[in-house]
Amino acid sequence: MRYEQLRTDRGTFELAVPNTRTEGDGFYVSYNSQDTATYSSDTTALIFGQMQRFFILSGDHRAQYAELVPNGFEACLDYYKANPDQAHERSDAVDDIPGYEPAARATPGP
Repeated sequence: MRYEQLRTDRGTFELAVPNTRTEGDGFYVSYNSQDTATYSSDTTALIFGQMQRFFILSGDHRAQYAELVPNGFEACLDYYKANPDQAHERSDAVDDIPGYEPAARATPGP
């Protein structure tokens, strides 16, 4: 677990941050090893937009996603879809992602 400091007019407080994040363009990957009571294991979530959709895999997939994040959301989503046996029951459905259009269907610009 990592810790961050929160500075307020009443003093500085140390906060436990239960997850780590890897930022992508319009998405991020979050690893959480602390909420095992909620998720029954550690989890790695691919999160689209501003928390519009969560694609959660059970276990630690940080290394795999770290290689894919520079290639964009679609590459990470392909990895998620390639591992259905590890998809967590709290994960969102892949078929409806508001504001996302796969590159194969996207209309080319001018």
